[in-house]
Amino acid sequence: MELHRIPIPDAEGADKVIIYRPLPGIALVGNRALADLAAALPHMTDPPDTPAVAFLTAVGWPQPDPPPPPDMPPAFRPTTAVLLMTNRCQLCCTYCYAAAGVGPQETLTPDLGRAAIAYACQMAQEMGRPTFEVSFHGGGEPTYAWRALQECVAYARQQPLPARLTLTSNGVWSARQRDWIMAHFDGLSLSVDGAPDTQDQQRPFRSGRGSAGVVGQTMAALDAANFSYGIRMTATAPWSRLPEDVRYLCTHTACRNLQVEPAFNTGRGGHIGGAAEECLAFADAFLEAYAIAAAAGRQLNYAGARIGLTTSAFCLAPYNALVVNPRGELVTCYEITGADHPLACLSRIGCVVDGRVQIDHAARAHLHTLMAARRQNCRDCFCYWSCAGDCYTRSFADGPDGHLTQGARCLMNRRISAGLLLHQIAHSPGSVWRRPQRQEGGTMTARADEGMEVV
Repeated sequence: MELHRIPIPDAEGADKVIIYRPLPGIALVGNRALADLAAALPHMTDPPDTPAVAFLTAVGWPQPDPPPPPDMPPAFRPTTAVLLMTNRCQLCCTYCYAAAGVGPQETLTPDLGRAAIAYACQMAQEMGRPTFEVSFHGGGEPTYAWRALQECVAYARQQPLPARLTLTSNGVWSARQRDWIMAHFDGLSLSVDGAPDTQDQQRPFRSGRGSAGVVGQTMAALDAANFSYGIRMTATAPWSRLPEDVRYLCTHTACRNLQVEPAFNTGRGGHIGGAAEECLAFADAFLEAYAIAAAAGRQLNYAGARIGLTTSAFCLAPYNALVVNPRGELVTCYEITGADHPLACLSRIGCVVDGRVQIDHAARAHLHTLMAARRQNCRDCFCYWSCAGDCYTRSFADGPDGHLTQGARCLMNRRISAGLLLHQIAHSPGSVWRRPQRQEGGTMTARADEGMEVV
């Protein structure tokens, strides 16, 4: 039985811990004596007749752990095509990882898109799947490559299997584009950072003009049409703004699912890991915002803390998504849009040449070996089955053993995960949290309508 005792930050009684079993998904708060009993009870042949034993038995504590989720299969049979359409964008977001709009313009050609779409459909057919997926993504604004996007959508709809089409976008569309998107896409994730002041400051047009008005009209139109969409927020310091930005979106939109990720970089063109103080400040702000969203009947997510998920992989994209950028390179993350990314060489696993998908299996295996080693290094962490080693593009550091680094982001993930467990326990019958249904598998970019992406 796998059991974790998680200290409760700032608890009134220093003896209190979260007693957590991640595989069956059970958690409660107790003192260390109860934690000792919880660890011993499943091994007792004749447990004592005490109220504590009766309580633990009633909540199903002695049951054995279910089998853990299996490791991801080594074979590469992607049933999702992720098309990184362009490095161009109407906006000039202050934290943009790709520095969209800077450098030579690149746009994915319809031929590259068709090759990836056909390959994903073929894999789905061979695996007996009823559908396949196509996701349109950055490192710029996908709808900026409007004609190529339309051609790829039309081609996906012509395949022998039904295609589930999703789009991640900044929401800067004309009325005609908006109507076309609602008619042709099955899922949508909008990049919106919160209240107008935050949106205008962090996501201005290239001219410097704020984008809140335009994007607000887009969300109002989606809500009026009852079109289901998710919101992807990026939070920057000061973190105290985050709860009110979440409150604003809960009040002014009908969106049910929001995801927020922190950006610690103060410039464009990459990511900088936050210092411990910054990461913990974001964690506290997120937990406050989570409570606001929950009170409004909304779901707020952060990809590094998913206590309701049991998985062997943080992200499905490196395993079964065919991610192609405008140069025809196959990469394992939607953020690997250019050769200047520090993990570009590690993330490149093939290419599309003359309409043929060519996989570099050795390169793919090498990345997976590093990811597996990192995850094994996390084996004693209570987030092992939910964080699953974390996002490699966020957690790998420089140097030959950089993949094994456990830095401030790990502190942030644990702080948020513990806080979410406490929230769920406090709002559960009998103050015992049970995962409603065991889940397997990681998140992936293509889940745009759920507001979930791999970050």
